[in-house]
Amino acid sequence: MRNLNRLVLGAAIVLLVGLFAGVAGAQTLTKENWTETAGFKPGEIPGLRPGLILDGTNYQPFKEALAPAIQLLMEKYKMRIWTAPYQRIHPSLTYIEATNKYRAGIKLTDTGNESRKRGIEGYVAGLPFPNPQTGLEVAYNYHYSYQGDDGGFHYGVYWISAKSGVERSEEWRWLYINRAQNRTDLDPRPHIPEFEQKGIAYASMTWAVEPYDKAGFGALYYRYVEPKDQEGWIYIPTMRRTMKATFGTRGDAWNSTDMLYEDVRGYMGYPEWMHWKLIGKKTMLAPMHSGVRSGKQFRDQTFDFKTPPHWNFRSKWEPRPVYVVEATPKFRDYPYSRMVFYFDAETYLIPYKEAYDKKGKLWKIVINAYNDSPNMDTSPLTIGTSLTIDLQAEHATAFPSYNFTANTGLEPDKFTLTNLKKMAK
Repeated sequence: MRNLNRLVLGAAIVLLVGLFAGVAGAQTLTKENWTETAGFKPGEIPGLRPGLILDGTNYQPFKEALAPAIQLLMEKYKMRIWTAPYQRIHPSLTYIEATNKYRAGIKLTDTGNESRKRGIEGYVAGLPFPNPQTGLEVAYNYHYSYQGDDGGFHYGVYWISAKSGVERSEEWRWLYINRAQNRTDLDPRPHIPEFEQKGIAYASMTWAVEPYDKAGFGALYYRYVEPKDQEGWIYIPTMRRTMKATFGTRGDAWNSTDMLYEDVRGYMGYPEWMHWKLIGKKTMLAPMHSGVRSGKQFRDQTFDFKTPPHWNFRSKWEPRPVYVVEATPKFRDYPYSRMVFYFDAETYLIPYKEAYDKKGKLWKIVINAYNDSPNMDTSPLTIGTSLTIDLQAEHATAFPSYNFTANTGLEPDKFTLTNLKKMAK
């Protein structure tokens, strides 16, 4: 009996040592191995020669590398793609450091059909799930993807009809602390104390610059760690007053555009709001080094507003490693029956997604074009442009980038009602 107890104890010790060794022995991520360790390396697209311009007449040999909605845009709406060679991308060195430091101990909770129950425990900062195995892990990687800790965006908004062209336009500015918690690049790290105490994960302020009758209209809002709707205030300059409001309520359109609040950057909801299914890993074409130049003076070089359907834009697309993930909403009243996301496996950003209506018919496509980081060791990719197309209404909203900044060191006291009124003047 004594020998049997010794054998059992010895086996238990070996098992525990093996488990601890598995955690401790997890491969250290570096900028050199980020592609293969955090995601996967793209494969070859047979026959594709960088520099080839794809359109509705010649894309068929490469259709496996193009989403169905992209193929439809090429066939029906004369969209063209300028192909370019693949380029590696890695996040900042401090984001990689945080990934190595905090990756152990992160656990997902099965929330079932509950949408307001938090589904992740133990996350502090960095990429939560290198080499994800499920659609839910990919979704959390996107939720905490590297986009810098704060930033600013100056952009245009164009309402476009496929038949009649540009209907109207506006100009907006946007400031945000997108990592009030889980910070990797800027002090205080990993959390801003005053935001941590209130459970705030994200602070944002946006206001209209043009046209004259809209100038000054703005909004200040916060997103929380818990998966609930955003809250904040609207400032109405003609009334010189603020109104408290709930922002981004699921299914609401932003500023009467074709884009829902959740469509911003591909998806601005919470992972807990959806059921996620990993469909596959593929090499696909995507505009991650798009070559789209920022600035109002380059707007007409990017978008062909004069030629039907008036929303096509010029951009470089390269072979990218992509996780294809399907999301179905937990909300019965949600306008989309499902969405198919194409997550870039190096950045976990969304170069495009497809959204389907209640009858299962393709409804919208969102395309996000990114550009080089000014310094990958310290800064995220920059935004080239974004485009949301309602295929059923043959209508689109384009968001050309006029200027983009990141990691500027915005202070929490920037995001106050008093400052919202000042910025709106």
